[in-house]
Amino acid sequence: MTDPTFQPKVYKTDGGDRLVITSGGSIDIETGAIISVNGTQGAALTAQLTTITHTAPGTPDYAIQNLVQNTGFGFATADEGNTLLKVVANLQTRLAEVEARLEAVGMVAAN
Repeated sequence: MTDPTFQPKVYKTDGGDRLVITSGGSIDIETGAIISVNGTQGAALTAQLTTITHTAPGTPDYAIQNLVQNTGFGFATADEGNTLLKVVANLQTRLAEVEARLEAVGMVAAN
């Protein structure tokens, strides 16, 4: 006999048209499985470019001023330019981590 106070953490609604995962529940996707919409897995993300290499700023300067024009256009200080490059490199790293996780659970195809 089942316990009448038992409340499953993962269940289908009475109509069976919705899967509910409550607090403490989880979905475990095994290797090789995919998540699809109407039977189709999401396309692979655009391939990454090579990660930018840069010189670390002496003092990070996140308050970037208007570009200056000497012989071309540039940053007011080297730290401003290097800070921007550091932020871009960080974004590349973080997006690569998100992409790897999406691929690992089958939400998007691998490149």
